[in-house]
Amino acid sequence: MRIGLVVDHPKRDLPGAVMLGYQLARRGVSVALVPMYEQAVDVPRLGLNALVANYARPVNLDLMRSFAGAGLPLYVLDTEGGVLATTGGNSPPAMAAHIKASGYADILTGYFFWGSRLHDAFLAAGTMKPEQLHLTGCPRFDFAAARWRALLDGEPRGYLLVNANFPLVNSRFTSTPGGEREAMVRSGWDGAYVDRFIAELKQVFANYLAEIGRLAAARPDRSILVRPHPFESEEVYRNALSRHANVRIDGAGSVLDRIRNAVAVVHLNCGTAVESVLLGKLPLQLEYLNTPTTAGHAALPARVSRKVASFDELLGAIDHIERETESFDFAGVHAADIEAFFHLNDGQAAERVADVLTGTTTARRPYVSLLATVTGTRARPSVGQIVKGAASAALGSAITERLRSQFNPARRDKRIEPALVETLLHRIASHDRANPSQFTAQRARCVTTGLPLASIAIEHIR
Repeated sequence: MRIGLVVDHPKRDLPGAVMLGYQLARRGVSVALVPMYEQAVDVPRLGLNALVANYARPVNLDLMRSFAGAGLPLYVLDTEGGVLATTGGNSPPAMAAHIKASGYADILTGYFFWGSRLHDAFLAAGTMKPEQLHLTGCPRFDFAAARWRALLDGEPRGYLLVNANFPLVNSRFTSTPGGEREAMVRSGWDGAYVDRFIAELKQVFANYLAEIGRLAAARPDRSILVRPHPFESEEVYRNALSRHANVRIDGAGSVLDRIRNAVAVVHLNCGTAVESVLLGKLPLQLEYLNTPTTAGHAALPARVSRKVASFDELLGAIDHIERETESFDFAGVHAADIEAFFHLNDGQAAERVADVLTGTTTARRPYVSLLATVTGTRARPSVGQIVKGAASAALGSAITERLRSQFNPARRDKRIEPALVETLLHRIASHDRANPSQFTAQRARCVTTGLPLASIAIEHIR
């Protein structure tokens, strides 16, 4: 049996995908980690018995319909399923309604939920059959649990971590003017609301940059690490903050590693406040920079944070960070506000997902289609998609992906290297007291031609 896992952004999603791959491999499943940008050409050549998609949105509906039409069982493990809005396109009721009305409910075999709030919304709306809805948690947060936390880079560094969350107004990947706005509208947000939200967010972003500069100047002896969101351009931060000798701008590596090494986390409406609580690091929310619109867009990060109401209060909290951390009720915050959206912090989310997949996936005839590769698995492919598909079919997507990534930084950032996967896979196995030499990660190959693919195959060789 072979199951494919679509990986959106490796910096954020790869560790969780490898953790799930490890748990599946332990259960005798062959796993393929599929780069999101290559799924249209790789999935038809991997010989899959099931595919776990990274989301169910309008942008990939036609592709998912093509896979389902060919008989491939589809599951969704959303890479952004935890920090949800109270109203609007990514509120639990709206997401449940979208899956039902869009036709996704008719083509999905199962849906995995980070927390009970979204799971219950799907149940209440009758979106899918109850037995298709699985409350598991998200594997990428397993590393924050005590069971796996030693796998993080635990060397104390003592810096103040400043996390940013402004990809909507500082996008690294979208060069088309208005592209982010249109994506939100297509996802169900009201256009007038989106316009107001973006306008206010631009001002909030400018104020956030200025405030971090003020902090750096006011506490020159405090080391500050600024980490832009993975989908953000870092250039704006460098231009605004590079004159401060105590500030470093670096978005590399896992955010969990960076949080664990920090003394505290400064943010504004950033979902990493949740990871901070999971790891026992105090999240400081710059509440005084919010507007009513930006505050209401995603309220969970503020609820789980120590909110500061002024710059002077921020300085006071930082100057007494040990006392502030000791007085923060991490367990109470998790129980009151985090568990409903992120489930249990027990390090077993990947195991729960793997148990569902192995219990519901049958060893039917694998999905293989050279024609689908050439057409990019589209019913009406564009000329560009046909050219890409034909080149990938002739050369293998490992080669075509490498060539395209040389000219496109978005693709370069989303490549998956076998060595990185194998290193993490072996660390997980060793920590779990398994024999790491029995687990391999290497380029997957087309089941019919043997050509190397962009996807990575994880196997357990007994």
